Amino acid sequence: MAFAGVQINKLDGGLGGGEVSVRVAVLVAGVDTGSGHPELNKAFELLQIEDAEALGITPESDVANKALTHYHLSEVFRLSPETRVYLVVVDRTSKVSDLKNLAAFITALRSIPGVNTVGMVGLEDEAGNDISLAVQGAQLLVDGLAEDHVYIDAVLIQGRGAYLGNNIATFPDLRALDCENVSVIIGCDPGVAAPDPDYADPVAVGSALGMLLVRSIHENLGSVDIEAKPRSRKADKDYMLTDVKTGRWLSAGLSSGNSFESLSASDQRRLDELGYIYAGGFSGYGGYFFSNSHTCTEEGSDYCFIERNAIWNRAARIIRETLIPRIRSKVQADPATGYIKSTTITDWDGRVRKALEPMKSAGDVADFDIYIDPKQAAVSTRPFNVKVRLVADGVVHEFEIDLGFTKSI
Repeated sequence: MAFAGVQINKLDGGLGGGEVSVRVAVLVAGVDTGSGHPELNKAFELLQIEDAEALGITPESDVANKALTHYHLSEVFRLSPETRVYLVVVDRTSKVSDLKNLAAFITALRSIPGVNTVGMVGLEDEAGNDISLAVQGAQLLVDGLAEDHVYIDAVLIQGRGAYLGNNIATFPDLRALDCENVSVIIGCDPGVAAPDPDYADPVAVGSALGMLLVRSIHENLGSVDIEAKPRSRKADKDYMLTDVKTGRWLSAGLSSGNSFESLSASDQRRLDELGYIYAGGFSGYGGYFFSNSHTCTEEGSDYCFIERNAIWNRAARIIRETLIPRIRSKVQADPATGYIKSTTITDWDGRVRKALEPMKSAGDVADFDIYIDPKQAAVSTRPFNVKVRLVADGVVHEFEIDLGFTKSI
């Protein structure tokens, strides 16, 4: 029993593929330990790009260290200027799969209040250029943190060119990896070409992190518009990656070297089927956007999109915080049956219902339902079971329009 308190069991199969919400994000960046850099395995809170520059993360340090840390952070703040991000730097010889075993790194993550979103850049390629090692390693990190009730919605990792080759038909299938909290970004801004071949691929994790931070947790990373734009972009009709003034995302490509314009409709469908997140545009409509918010699990899973994991995690945090005050409190018994008394059930139901209502008001869920089986023994050392079901809103992935002529209306 100890201090576990409230155990949340994750249910699947309810969707079939198909207060303000807050993201707390950290960018994990590999750095060369032989050069000047912020202290390793320590979380630094950044409110604007100037905070990173004060730590020595500058365009010049990117060139000197053959890294793109400043670029990624500048994209976070360009796309989500009214939020904050944390920075944790690690030895760049570390692989994504190593981080789950680095105690100092995990302590740094745990020191960030409410951390729920992680981006990883500039780390060494996995052995044998096997992307599954990175994906599964990131999921094991998430699973380990969840055991301590630190719920991570998403880990964004770089799907580097070395992992993929240049033939989309032979890209690894991420859907088969059963890693529902990990997403692989392969979109690149060709305008940010690394000035040295020793640079890591400039895979746009910083852009993806910024695009997540600017959205509510129930919004899809690939949505063409967002529900609440930053003040500087209130007048925009959409929320694109493209920014002509700064020269960002004037074109889009893949880490494999393919340009978006070279991708056929079949290529694009294949990338979605395999679970990759890339960037592209709509024919006849200006600007570039991310493709979707896929995670590395099968399409039929309830948790195949980042937003679904974020919604589940938010509900889990709320329910846990709500019920912990009731731990080891008296459970009234119905003297006729020995089961939980109805007044106790009403109390627990009311507490959880009141706590979850803000998720409905914020648009994170369409509705929810709570059921507590009254035929549970009041005197028991077993956990009391509370069933909570969330009704999720859908996402428009495509429209199919029937358009034609008629002789009259």
